[in-house]
Amino acid sequence: MKQTFTAIFLLLACVLAAQPSNDDCLGAINIPNVDNYCSDDMEFTNVGATSDPAFPDNCFLNYANGVWFSFTPTEPAVLIQLFSANPFGSLGVPKMALFTGSCNNLIYVECSPGLNAQNDELTVTGLTIGQVYYLFIESQFNEGTFKLCINDFIAPPSPESDCDQAVVLCDKSSFSVQNLNSEGEDDTELDDFQANCLSSEFASAWYKWTCKDPGTLTVTLTPNNYIPGLESDDLDFAVFELPGGLDDCDNKEMIRCMASGENGGCNFNVWQICNGPTGLNLASNDFEEDAGCFQNDPCVGIGTGQGVPPQIDDNFVSAIQMEAGKSYALVVMNFSRSGLGFSINFGGTGTFLGPEPDFDLVTLNDFECDKRIDVTNLSNSLTDSIVAYSWNFGKGALPQIEFGEGPHEILYESFGEKSIALTVESSRGCIVTKIIDIYVEPCCADTSTLDIDLEGQDLICNGIPEGLILAQGISGAPEYSYSINGESFQPSPQFADLPAGTYDITVQDIKGCEITQTITIDEPPPLMINAGPDITVDLGFTGEIFATYSPSTTDVTVSWDPEEGLDCPDSELVDCLNPNVVSPGTTTYTVTIIDAAGCTAQDQITVTTNIIRPLYSPNVITPTTQDLNSVFRLGLGPQAEEIEELCIFDRWGNLIYIERGVIPNDPASGWDGRFGTNDPNSVVEFVNPGVFVWYAKIRFIDGEILSYAGDVTVLR
Repeated sequence: MKQTFTAIFLLLACVLAAQPSNDDCLGAINIPNVDNYCSDDMEFTNVGATSDPAFPDNCFLNYANGVWFSFTPTEPAVLIQLFSANPFGSLGVPKMALFTGSCNNLIYVECSPGLNAQNDELTVTGLTIGQVYYLFIESQFNEGTFKLCINDFIAPPSPESDCDQAVVLCDKSSFSVQNLNSEGEDDTELDDFQANCLSSEFASAWYKWTCKDPGTLTVTLTPNNYIPGLESDDLDFAVFELPGGLDDCDNKEMIRCMASGENGGCNFNVWQICNGPTGLNLASNDFEEDAGCFQNDPCVGIGTGQGVPPQIDDNFVSAIQMEAGKSYALVVMNFSRSGLGFSINFGGTGTFLGPEPDFDLVTLNDFECDKRIDVTNLSNSLTDSIVAYSWNFGKGALPQIEFGEGPHEILYESFGEKSIALTVESSRGCIVTKIIDIYVEPCCADTSTLDIDLEGQDLICNGIPEGLILAQGISGAPEYSYSINGESFQPSPQFADLPAGTYDITVQDIKGCEITQTITIDEPPPLMINAGPDITVDLGFTGEIFATYSPSTTDVTVSWDPEEGLDCPDSELVDCLNPNVVSPGTTTYTVTIIDAAGCTAQDQITVTTNIIRPLYSPNVITPTTQDLNSVFRLGLGPQAEEIEELCIFDRWGNLIYIERGVIPNDPASGWDGRFGTNDPNSVVEFVNPGVFVWYAKIRFIDGEILSYAGDVTVLR
C-alpha cells in the first residue's frame, strides 16, 4: 500500500543547536552505498529531535522524535536493521518507516513491526533501482543512540513453510527473510526422522534446488538479530536429498541435521560458539549436531556430535558434495520462535540448475541520457522453458518497467550510474535475476535554465559550528543533487553544523547540468570575560574583584560559583561584575556570562586567603573598679565567627565560670570576676584575688575550630 502526502518544512526558522542535523527530511543523512552497510556503534542519535508532520501511514507512528536517512538501492530489495541494546546504543523501542518521493511530497512505502524494546528490522521488496528512499527512525520511549545496518539484495519469492510448496532456488544469490512464524499446513514433515537431531517442525521456511555443476555446497545462515558477542536467535536446519526430483518431498532423505544451541544452566560463554551463524562449511567433519552444545567444559555433560571421540560442536556441519541432476531441499527453523528471520549466503564449487538471464545493450554512440538504447534478450534455459520476463530499468528510465522477451527500446531522462535488472521465471517456478550496471553520460544542453537559490544561517555563537546552508535548485531538469566545496553530491539540500567561512554550493540536475554559487557564513565576535588578576586577602577582611567583558555593548547575565563569601553592594549578585569578597579560605571563583542568544563565556579568579587569627587576652583584671579592666574578655578580629565556649578555672582546677555561643567582642560578654556569672546586678561574691586559668574554643569563618588557653590574675 502506498500513500502520498505533502509537508512544508520551515527549516531555517526552527533549527536549534540541540537538534540532530538529520532532524527533518531535508537534513536526511545520505548513505551512499547500502551493500552490506553498517554504521559504527552509537553513531546515530535522536536525542533532541523534534516532532515531524503527522504523515499518513499504517504504523501508529508518533512522529515525535524521529530522524531521517536517505539511500539509493542498486538491487530491488533491502534489509534494514537497527541495534540499540548496549553497547550498540540506548534507544528505547525503536520503529522505522520507509518513504520515497521527495521531502515535500513523500510516498509511504512500508514500516517495521516495532515490537522489540531495543532492536528493529524492516525488509522491503519491490524497490525501484536507482530511486532515492527516505528512512524515518523514531523511539516509542526514551531517546538515545543506535547502530544502523542496511543491505540491498535480490529477493526470492516469499518463503513457504511446506516442502511441496518450497521456493525453488535457481542460483546461489544471497538473500534475507524478515520473518519465520509458521510451520505450514503440514507440520508432520519431520515425523519420520525421530532418530535424527530434528524430529518436529516449527517456524520454518523450505527451499529446493537441482544441482547443475557438481561440487561442494556451503551455506551460512545468520539470525537477523545476530550481534557478535551477544545471545541471538537459535536457528536449526536440515538438508535433504530428493531422490525423485524437486517434487519428491514424500521420499526425502535427511543428509545433514543441525540443532545445537543453548546449554541450559551454563553461562553463555560456554555455548556461545553454538549461537548465531550456523550452516554447512568445509572445516567441519560431522553430519549432525544435537540440541545443546558439547564443549570441553565442566558445565557440559556428554558430547552431542557424531565424531569418535565425541565431536566438539561449533554450530556447523560438513559441506555437502552435490551431484549433477540431483535435487535437494533445505528447511530452516527458528527454535527461539521470536518471529524474526535470517539471511542466507551460499558458497562452494557446485551450482544450481536454472534459467540463465542475459541481455545486450546497443546504442548508436555512447550511453547518454535522452538517447535511445536497444535492449536485446539473450536468456536461455537448458531444462524447462522460460515463461515470464520482467525488466526493471530503474529510476529515470522510460519506460521504467517492461514485461516480455523483447527487444525493448528505452531511454534515460537522467544521467549517472544505472542498473538494469532482468528477472526470468521458468515453467517449474525457477526465478533468477541478472543485473547489469552501466553509466549514462550527461546530456546538458547549452541552453539549460538551471539556477540555484541559497539561504544561510550564521553562527549563533562564535566558534560553535552551528551554521546552516539550505540550497534550492531552480528550473533546469528536476530532481536535483547538491554538493558543498566539491564533495560528493547528495539528495539533501541542507548542509548543517558548519563553521564560519565561505562555501561553494553546487546544484546538479538530472541532465548533468551544474551551477555553483558562493555563500558566506558569518559569526559574531567572541564573547569574552576577564575576572581580573588573582588577589590575596587576609582572612576575615574584604577584597575587591573587578571583572570585565567584551563586547561591552552586549547585555549579559552574570553568575558566580561558588557564591559563598561574595557580596555586591550595589546590585544583586546575579548581575554583579565587581563583587566584594570575604573569602572563607583560599577559593577559586568561576564567573559565567550569558548573552541574549545563549552564548556563554567563563573565567576564573583565585582569592588566596592569608590565614591570620589575632587574639588578645588580658592578663590582669580588677573586678571592682567598674572600668575597662574590670572584665575578662577575649579580643578577636573579624576572622572569628563565634566563641563556642569560654571556661574559667581556679588554681585547683575547679570550674568557676562557663559561657557558650558568644559573639566575638560582644560588650555584654566576658567574666567579671565572680563565681558563675557576669551579671553586674548579681549578689554573688567576687572571687578572692589570685591567678586563674582560662580555656576558650573558637570557631573561625573558614570553619576551623581552635582551642586556646592562658591565665589571668585577679586583683582587688
